[in-house]
Amino acid sequence: MDLIGDFEDSGWAVITGALASTATAGYLEAAPAARAIAASELIAAALGHPSDRFPDVGMNAGVPSLQQLLRMRDSAVEALGQIRLASELRALWEESGELSEWELTVDDVVSRLQRQPGNRKMTKRPRARLVEGSCFAIPLPSGGFALGVLTQLLAGKLPFGYFFGPRLPTPPLQEEVAKLNPSDAILRVKFGDTEIQNGRWQDLGHVEPWTADSWPTPPHTSGEAGRGLVWRMEYPRDAPKSDPVRLERVTAKHAQRLASDRVMGALAVEKELDRRLS
Repeated sequence: MDLIGDFEDSGWAVITGALASTATAGYLEAAPAARAIAASELIAAALGHPSDRFPDVGMNAGVPSLQQLLRMRDSAVEALGQIRLASELRALWEESGELSEWELTVDDVVSRLQRQPGNRKMTKRPRARLVEGSCFAIPLPSGGFALGVLTQLLAGKLPFGYFFGPRLPTPPLQEEVAKLNPSDAILRVKFGDTEIQNGRWQDLGHVEPWTADSWPTPPHTSGEAGRGLVWRMEYPRDAPKSDPVRLERVTAKHAQRLASDRVMGALAVEKELDRRLS
């Protein structure tokens, strides 16, 4: 789901691909919907209307022509309309009780896309290197901080993390990080790294000692596999980046013991932690 990393590696073909996936799909699953929203943000930035919360990015071969960008813009507006109306991502936000806020966020992207093109210069700031075992102080919307540990980079790119309370008045000292116990995590989920890249999540250093086996990525479920079965997903640490997921068909009864596969944006993680620590 790390579209920005893919974009910086491969350029604008990633953006057109992310939007094309929405045109061929019926009911959009959460991951392609999230990629399409990120692609739309990049198009808005290239048209001179970036979000304040979106990280600075660059490109390998320059920005497309204005005519090409306007065609991408039209595709993005259409994709966002579909995602907002009916998608797994919408359903997840509805379940969280924060659908209205999410709709406002999507509407903001559409609004910026539809403005007259402005200054199309895009700057590049070096991306923060993501390292397994890194710990971050996470600001909460109603005040204070929670803690998060980046425990695995799925396919070498997408962060998975463990997140912890209690709510702290200030970021802790680095020695407090060593006291974290994986079993005390209140949330374990794939997440976006925008707030790491823009510096809002304060880097507290590395968990020491770091033992990857003590911080496993649990298996998840991901959609129907036919004949009443459900997909069970795992991300083995020794899997190649080209084939990072291990899939297995399991019964619905077995799947009830597993969490659903999902990706949360960094701001969604902040809101969920704020809710759980209220």
